[in-house]
Amino acid sequence: MRTRIEKGKLMSNVAPMRAANTTEQVQIDPITLEVVRAGLVSIVHEMSITMDRTSYSTIIREVHDYSCVLFDGQGRLIAQAEGIPIFNGSMNFVIDAVLARFPVAEMQPGDIFISNDPYTGGGTHKNDINIVMPIFWEGEVVMLSASKAHHLDIGGKDPGSWSSDARNTFQEGLSIPPMKLATRGVINEAITEILFANMRVPQLSRGDFAAQIAAGKTAELRAHAWLKKNGIALFKSAVNELINHGERITRAAIEKIPDGVYKASGFADSDGVTDDPIRIAVTVTVKGGDIHVDFTGSDKQREGAAGNCHWVNTVSMTREFIMFLTDIALGGNEGSYKPIHVIAPKGSVFRPSYPAPVTTGMGDMGTRLIELLFQALADVLPQEVIAGTFGNFSCLTLAGFDEETGVEFVHFSPYAGGWGGRSHADGNSAMVSLGSGDNFNVPCEVMETKFPGLVAKQYRLIERSAGAGRHRGGYGIAYDYLMTLPGEFTVALDRDKYPPYGLFGGRNGRPSGLVVNPGSDQERVYARASGVKVPAGTVISHRTAGGGGYGNPAERDPQLVLDDVLDGLITIEDAASDYGVSIDPAALTIDRPATERLRSAMT
Repeated sequence: MRTRIEKGKLMSNVAPMRAANTTEQVQIDPITLEVVRAGLVSIVHEMSITMDRTSYSTIIREVHDYSCVLFDGQGRLIAQAEGIPIFNGSMNFVIDAVLARFPVAEMQPGDIFISNDPYTGGGTHKNDINIVMPIFWEGEVVMLSASKAHHLDIGGKDPGSWSSDARNTFQEGLSIPPMKLATRGVINEAITEILFANMRVPQLSRGDFAAQIAAGKTAELRAHAWLKKNGIALFKSAVNELINHGERITRAAIEKIPDGVYKASGFADSDGVTDDPIRIAVTVTVKGGDIHVDFTGSDKQREGAAGNCHWVNTVSMTREFIMFLTDIALGGNEGSYKPIHVIAPKGSVFRPSYPAPVTTGMGDMGTRLIELLFQALADVLPQEVIAGTFGNFSCLTLAGFDEETGVEFVHFSPYAGGWGGRSHADGNSAMVSLGSGDNFNVPCEVMETKFPGLVAKQYRLIERSAGAGRHRGGYGIAYDYLMTLPGEFTVALDRDKYPPYGLFGGRNGRPSGLVVNPGSDQERVYARASGVKVPAGTVISHRTAGGGGYGNPAERDPQLVLDDVLDGLITIEDAASDYGVSIDPAALTIDRPATERLRSAMT
């Protein structure tokens, strides 16, 4: 089947298109469907470009901690860009919350809606503020643009609003239920005044809010151009087909998993308030093209924020895992999620009840959720899974007050670490977490320019951190800061007690830890800590875990072991003890006969 362009309209030889202003049903062939899909995704990409170029804070401009999506007038997800997977899979909760309070029929051009609260507004955590804008065409709401962006601070007990030891939602910052931020293009200044009064760095968030609104306006302009060219009938017909296609793609991926019941269980490190491990468990039932994921058996909700994964994030992270198995080049839509059924008992760590704290748990418990699913399906999907990763988002906040400028600074960023080895390759080194998508680090040069009081001492891979295996894990990173002004830090690391696990005989990676003043008599090590005050001259070394290994280390290609020695990532002694590879210390070559003897002793 072929598609052609004629008189500014998408045309197909399968069925004639109607005029642009008709709403009659249009038959859609596969080529036209792909052209429409790509057109809608391009609108979302332009939203993202607008966010990049107009935002103020490094968390958006450098880290790209945001996502942009499009829904149709019925509130169905129709297009999304790469963004943050945990955001993309959760945005329907935002739209549902907004539409429950502000029906589409009552919306007007220029209206803008805002929310952030996980319990009432479909939020992932409070820093992630949602902006929703209706797109009208010929007097009808035909699309809804939405963006979710992480704002540096939303109040709460600690700078950055990222406290693993928060004991309730009130300590995590300002809650915003679904509200109308603007009516017919006029901003409600009372809302913004309350909002900015609760932020430690309002000057940056003002610019980031403007960037989100600009992204929504970009979506409106590009959607109008698309509809003017192609017509509303084609759009409505294509949307239905896109959603059906998304469902077929997901079902096809699930059908590759043998029907059956699969289980896994384990422990998360702690909740940030107590040191008690958190039991987590999952039962996966696959039947045909449907998958049921049940977290019954996991612990009851915990007192500390690091131990709770809000229901929005539990569903989103489960969706993300299933999307790993599909053709991700096509993106996801409303149909993609229909075959995925998630269950968790109310009041448990994967479905905590109000007013439980949930901010840092989205990363801690959410990432463990994905890895739990990898473990449950490892035996039947050995080619698709990876060994254990360095864990959560590993976020660190560094804050202080610059007396010269009279301005408080808040540096907040997620961090990279080691991913687990795979069936066909080593784990990736220095990668953001499974839930962070296309996040980036804040470059050292940008950090030093934007944040007074901080100097980058080093940024490197951590030697010997990767778990050994036929395919070793990736290496964690060390990012060392010098605090030139008095300040404080808040950190939420993971995998300190339970290091990244190996699969199929692979070994565990080395654990995470934040080290204050390493190598001195004032050295202290943290994993989860909030509002820790430090004097000027303090060195803070943020260290993430290495990934677990995949397969028997004695089966690793000796040349690859030698390469890691030559790169300074492992020692000659490690090569012998972990991999059974003997390396001549003078010539730095492989001693083949000695290697055979070592490996025969390992089996």
